[in-house]
Amino acid sequence: RAMTWWMILLLIFGVLFLIGCIPVGVWLRYQDETLTLKAKIGFLKLQLLPKDEKQPKKAKKTKRPKKEKPQNKKLEAKSGKKQPLLPKGVGTIFDLLRLLGDTLGNLRRKIRIEELRLHLIFGGDDPADAAMNYGRGWAIIGATNPYLERLFVIKKRDIQPFLDYNTDKMKIDAQLTLTITIWRVLALALRAGVGFLKIMNARKKGGAGNESSS
Repeated sequence: RAMTWWMILLLIFGVLFLIGCIPVGVWLRYQDETLTLKAKIGFLKLQLLPKDEKQPKKAKKTKRPKKEKPQNKKLEAKSGKKQPLLPKGVGTIFDLLRLLGDTLGNLRRKIRIEELRLHLIFGGDDPADAAMNYGRGWAIIGATNPYLERLFVIKKRDIQPFLDYNTDKMKIDAQLTLTITIWRVLALALRAGVGFLKIMNARKKGGAGNESSS
């Protein structure tokens, strides 16, 4: 029986580990002035944009809203003071902003760019103007590539301009695939939650200390 329980526990942990390794993210494509957005879960893709046009539903009869009883006002009248949303408001806001910045920074390092493709197609009525824009495109790409490499982990990248005298305006063909594993999302959420609780507890203790000293 003991071996059976150990095997069941190992099986459960193995399943959770495999679920945590599943990559989730978004797949984005912009082509011919049309944006396509899909949610990516493993090998599955669920289309979010553009949405399928559905037939309009019949308008339902609107019900009159019920009058809410002023319970909050009675509680405030009993206490005599309004309870602040955040204890020690300004300091707490700054601490929460720092926590948000740290969380976003960690999220940026955990996100993986599976594919980044950006094709800038220059054209127009004036060939000289199109050639100048083409050269500027190369200069901008050369300047931004080092920053992209520094900020994100990019697996596959294809960023370059093109010159097409047959088109009458500039066109953009872009595709982006972002993924992150479920384990990393849960770890970041847990870390942010613990940091939030620490900030709130520290502020409450500080407020209680100031009230007792006064």
